[in-house]
Amino acid sequence: MGLALANSAEFIRMKNAQNTVEQNEGINAALTELREKRERLVNILAEEETDNLEALRLTNDIDRLEGQLQDNPLFLELLEAQAAFSTVLRTINDEINACIGGETSESASCEGDCGSCGGCKH
Repeated sequence: MGLALANSAEFIRMKNAQNTVEQNEGINAALTELREKRERLVNILAEEETDNLEALRLTNDIDRLEGQLQDNPLFLELLEAQAAFSTVLRTINDEINACIGGETSESASCEGDCGSCGGCKH
């Protein structure tokens, strides 16, 4: 199963997107700065005497960096590729759980009324 996943279009797309992002200095600089500012904000908020102005400045910087990343098509491709691969993994996990009698993501939301059932075998 691992080899099939490694050869899937979703996995290959995700790995290609990861490689592209890793090689992009601008994205890496933004991610590093974002991580540092988030850590600094957490530290400031954990202090007894919170510096509200510094926290606000960091929050604005974080929002700006997140916006820059969201506007970058290479970064968006990575997010979309990761989401597509996660969907594949969730589907496989649901199938395995269904085969062993476990709960799938569909059956986890079962409300007991089988009128509109998607097949959880309630």
